[in-house]
Amino acid sequence: MSEVLAKLWGRLPFTSTPDASSSEPPVSIKEKVSTVVVQGTSGRFFNREVSDLLFIERVMEESSNFSHPLFERVRFLSISSSVLDQFYAVRVAKLRRSAARHDGYVTPDGLTAVQQLMVVTEKANDLMQVQQESWRHLQSELGEHRIRFPGIEELDQADLVWLSNFFKSHFLHVLTPFTIDEEHPFPFISSGGLCAILEFGEGFVLLPLPSKLPRFISVPGEEHRYVTAETLIQFCWQELVPGETLRSFGFFQILRDNDLAKEERNDDLLAIVESGLRMRRKANVIKLRVSETMTDQAIRFVARQLGLLSGEEILFLENQNERMTASEFIVPTDLVGLSDISEVLDDLDGKVSGNVFPHFSARYPEQLLANDNDCFAAISAGDMIVHWPYESFDSVIRFIQQAAEDPDVVSIKQTLYRTSDESPIVEALILAARKGKTVLTVIELEARDNEASNIELANRLEMAGAQIIYGIVGLKIHCKATLVVRMEDGEAITYTHLGTGNYHPSNAKTYTDVSFFTRDDVIGHDTHLLFNYLTSERMGEPGKLIMAPYFLRDKLGELISNEIDHARGGRPGYICIKVNSLTDIGIIEQLYEASEAGVEIDLVIRRHCVLRPGVPGMSSRIRVKSIVGRFLEHSRIYMFGGGQPVSAETSVVYFGSADLMERNLDERAELLVPVENARVKSVIVDGILHANIKDTIQSWMLDSENNYERTHIEDGFCSQSFFMEADDPASLGGFKVVSSKAPASNESSQ
Repeated sequence: MSEVLAKLWGRLPFTSTPDASSSEPPVSIKEKVSTVVVQGTSGRFFNREVSDLLFIERVMEESSNFSHPLFERVRFLSISSSVLDQFYAVRVAKLRRSAARHDGYVTPDGLTAVQQLMVVTEKANDLMQVQQESWRHLQSELGEHRIRFPGIEELDQADLVWLSNFFKSHFLHVLTPFTIDEEHPFPFISSGGLCAILEFGEGFVLLPLPSKLPRFISVPGEEHRYVTAETLIQFCWQELVPGETLRSFGFFQILRDNDLAKEERNDDLLAIVESGLRMRRKANVIKLRVSETMTDQAIRFVARQLGLLSGEEILFLENQNERMTASEFIVPTDLVGLSDISEVLDDLDGKVSGNVFPHFSARYPEQLLANDNDCFAAISAGDMIVHWPYESFDSVIRFIQQAAEDPDVVSIKQTLYRTSDESPIVEALILAARKGKTVLTVIELEARDNEASNIELANRLEMAGAQIIYGIVGLKIHCKATLVVRMEDGEAITYTHLGTGNYHPSNAKTYTDVSFFTRDDVIGHDTHLLFNYLTSERMGEPGKLIMAPYFLRDKLGELISNEIDHARGGRPGYICIKVNSLTDIGIIEQLYEASEAGVEIDLVIRRHCVLRPGVPGMSSRIRVKSIVGRFLEHSRIYMFGGGQPVSAETSVVYFGSADLMERNLDERAELLVPVENARVKSVIVDGILHANIKDTIQSWMLDSENNYERTHIEDGFCSQSFFMEADDPASLGGFKVVSSKAPASNESSQ
């Protein structure tokens, strides 16, 4: 759950005011801890923020993975830049708020907020520089394919005439120049916003770049040439500010705190989120990226106007003859807004053949084809699993559309965390409501970066007659569930869809997720209890589903304890977990205990992992890997051996929406679903988990010192390629455990 705040954070304060004539630095919080040696690890745990940066680094590394086509490597670089921006706007901003409050919180690995800021700022700034270096290399490779990013000096007269005309027809009447003085305040620039700064004899003029304008302009010619928006503005600035003499030109981007600033003592969740969105737009700036052409005077002006540097800090840098970019808040870059390079790839689509991943078409589920695309008949024939993106999301769309059109369906209830603006699922729900069916939609207003679109979506559904629930104040609704009630022979039959992924058609093409359909009465009743809880805040006792925040933590603890008992009793103990993140200390301590009791543990953790694997006497039987590839690994699966040699038949298996983070277990509505159907179990265990453990092409292994090593083996096994090509995802054969051969212990680790 996002933290409820009454006000936004302020800049870290100086504890003393320096003498203006002194060259001594002001005493900052950073100086107070300068003698602390910070590595981002401790004896038992890694640091969460460092772990996140390591994930971004792994994504960035794919930009130099020559087994990927060139355009895909550029896209990986763009993604890494976008995720790093998000890291700053969310995680770094939260650390700054914590440091400014002096709340005294120390992480499990022993770091204060200020110490974490020291570590992540240095590592993130280094990462940004490596990203820029990677971009320079990729530019050179793109040039070999006649794709170039020329400066004005590299264009001929005909090109310049074309650019001038383009500026007049597309940019001139959209751009607004701002002179900054007492009568003209600094204009608002949103987080991620780009702005040109022009320095003249008597001051500065700012030209914010509206998001609707192109960042890269394709110049006609035999080659594919792209001029950046800043290059175009620098060439045509006199159209906007005539009669001046330009002294310098620069370009910058700001990142703001992305947390929703919320009003306390407000029980109206819609009002809370709408207020928070308005306040977020003007949240404090936490990072300033500047072009290499931006002068110190221009940087100083912008940094001071944004409140990023105080007068004391500026004075200190000047007295030390340091550039403004010596500040940890300011980073010089070759290309400001690196994530925007994906626009070039989109423009090249259809113009240049090759250099992208081979075309892939998702398979339509055989169980639906065998039942003439009748979802209710197919589900009645047996539980059905669909593995996105290898199998089509259209199966879910068809399920909701058929329910909307079927006269025997009386109600549809669904949670919506994230979906697309033009989602066919939303259109089907609107149709169902207009046909008089009971439609209940639980919309999570606090889905990060989707708050505004979810408010608009809620309004559309409500106008069609759907009942809209915004969830529970203080509890994020993260589970993915749909409950359809259909009258058959005078009896109400429940058809349930549960999954690990959002009801988002675009995401379902790039995220790997498990999608599950059943008409199991108990699961249907449990899902009914879930919706009752979300509408009334009263939770019944579920029969099969495991729900957070009430039952999930205890049940996972019980499942891990069972494996410990098996191992100590001389029976095989095994745990395999595939999630996005593992940060919950209670769960980690139990896994440590299980490891030293003799339980073999395989963890596939895509992003954050603060558990230290492979430490003798603590985690000797725990192996951790992260898979980064063409598709984003997103499914959450939990497998427990059950005291038997590991197999799909005897294992205890769950899938669901929950990662192993404190927020998932204690502060969100989450679901884990038991897998009982033999075919579904085989797909998950012998297929998905087996392939993930077997992967040697896209995997990174985590060692006990927080280092990830790529395990690329020539002619090795690629899990994602296997699923794209295999007709039967369970065709790998029986699941096999690779033992760490560590000695067993009857004592838990201390």
